[in-house]
Amino acid sequence: MSAFVCGPDHFKVLAIFAASRTGGYGSAHWRVDPRYVQGVDPEGTYAARGIHNLTSTELANLYANVLYAENIRSVGHRYAEDTLESMPGLINKPNHIEISHNDTIRAIYRLKPVELLKMCDCLEYQSCETDGYRQTVAFELLDRIRGAAIKALAGYEDAPWDYCAA
Repeated sequence: MSAFVCGPDHFKVLAIFAASRTGGYGSAHWRVDPRYVQGVDPEGTYAARGIHNLTSTELANLYANVLYAENIRSVGHRYAEDTLESMPGLINKPNHIEISHNDTIRAIYRLKPVELLKMCDCLEYQSCETDGYRQTVAFELLDRIRGAAIKALAGYEDAPWDYCAA
C-alpha cells in the first residue's frame, strides 16, 4: 500500500489548529486566514455571510473537509477500483469530517507544532497521487498550516528576522 485515507482525528487536529485564533498585530486572527486560501469554500456555502465571519468551529469543519476530500481523491486515483469503504485506511470512513465546538477545546486535538509538521508531511504524502496536486486548494491550505506550525515553534518569535554577524 503506497497511499491511504488518513483517519478523522488527523484532519481534526490540523483543521482545529488552522482555525484557532492567536493574538497578534493588535487583534486576534486565525492561524490560517481563509481569505488567503483561494477557493477554500468550493460550494460557496459561506459566500452570503462572508468567509471572514465564520466561527472557529465552522472554519475547522471547512478546512478538515477540503483536506479530507483531496486525500480521498488521491487515494481513489491510486486505487481506482476501490470504493471509499474499501480504500486503504481506517475501516469506517465517514462521508465527511464533523468537528464540534467541544472538539475544538479538547486537549487531545491540541498537539505540538513539531507533531503538526509531521502530520502535514504524512497527509501530503497520502494526497499527492493526482496530477496537478500542487495546484489544489488542499495543497495551498496544507502549506499554510505548515507555515503556521513553523511560526508556533518555541523560539520562532524570538529568532532574528534578518541576521548580521556584526
